[in-house]
Amino acid sequence: MKYIYIFSVAIGFYINTIAQTQINTGFNSTMAGRNITIGLSKTINNKHEFGGGLRYNINKLAHNDDQNKVFYKRLYATKPLHYIGVVGFYHRNIFRQWEHIKPFVFYDLQATYSTTRNSMFLPYSYDTNGDVLYKNCIENFGPFTWVEQNVGIGFKVDLFGNWFFQQKVGVGTTFILGYDKQLLGKYFNWFDWEFGALLNVSIGYRIDKK
Repeated sequence: MKYIYIFSVAIGFYINTIAQTQINTGFNSTMAGRNITIGLSKTINNKHEFGGGLRYNINKLAHNDDQNKVFYKRLYATKPLHYIGVVGFYHRNIFRQWEHIKPFVFYDLQATYSTTRNSMFLPYSYDTNGDVLYKNCIENFGPFTWVEQNVGIGFKVDLFGNWFFQQKVGVGTTFILGYDKQLLGKYFNWFDWEFGALLNVSIGYRIDKK
């Protein structure tokens, strides 16, 4: 057992000596909606960056479309727990690494637990001419577990001192776990998924010197 402990300490010390620590906060637009993240990461050998952190979901009353979609851009927190999520990511530096610009490919994972807010126009009656009358109905479905995975390309640009700007663009899938009895007619199973995209813009700070 002591050899495992010594080995673990040695590996941790080695990583800390060759790794660069960074902290960043940013805005994300995903399939589910919008959020702000704050994370901590380590870059090893100037090639591999591993990181994770927390996300805060941003509610939006207006929808991006009027297609009566159930999940797309419909995440809407109704309890304090629903605002919080977790993030994890991996960046691999690619191509030529210029002095102040670093392109990379990435894998991004975000997960949260929240309800939806759905604005739907549903038929409810007829007028004197026989035309259908519609009523705007607001419903909250869920809560569901949202697991968003995206891959894509991004870059970092040095600003001043240890500060840097980062942008990522990618595509992927979102898994929605759970069900609502109001949706059983269309969504009988506890699992659904959607295609989506990720746009990330963030500002970061290198805790360690270059």
